[in-house]
Amino acid sequence: MPAPDARPERLTIVLADWCPHCVPLSDENAKKLAARLRVPVRRLDIDQAGQERAADAIVKAHGDWSPDYLIPQVFLEWSDGKVDHLLTGFSEGVARTAQAWEHLFRSDWLRHLEKALPA
Repeated sequence: MPAPDARPERLTIVLADWCPHCVPLSDENAKKLAARLRVPVRRLDIDQAGQERAADAIVKAHGDWSPDYLIPQVFLEWSDGKVDHLLTGFSEGVARTAQAWEHLFRSDWLRHLEKALPA
């Protein structure tokens, strides 16, 4: 749990442009979520040399890590340095990843967080 005075600072999505779970599904949903939380989106593409290290680092430290990890993975970064892992895509199919996004958008966690954000 973040510190009581912490606030969301950035939403990070780890993805690849070739991945149907990532683009357009998760890319668009990450933008919608970031807008609801009033934070910027950081997009880390695992196939871009300059972004791969940062993507691997956040997944290794806070996500569902394996040497060949699943994408997309989505993280909420807080002003106190805490990082919440919000979502990992599912290998079962794009529809299952879409369902995970739907659950996140309807979650009590998100509803409570939005209520706590300053106006």
